[in-house]
Amino acid sequence: MWFSKTSVYLLLFAAVSQAQYTGPCSVSNCGASGKVCPRGYLCVAWPSWEPALRQGCTCSYG
Repeated sequence: MWFSKTSVYLLLFAAVSQAQYTGPCSVSNCGASGKVCPRGYLCVAWPSWEPALRQGCTCSYG
């Protein structure tokens, strides 16, 4: 192979870093659309609470 495991890991890390969501994640400004979550809902990160793996935020009951 012309590439090493290390270079593959670096490329994957770069892709995840670029995809990291840094937008709003609060009940009054949830997600890229800035949605106001309905009463009783929370604005939660998805699919992971881990900031490096977060792809967005959404309103969730619960």
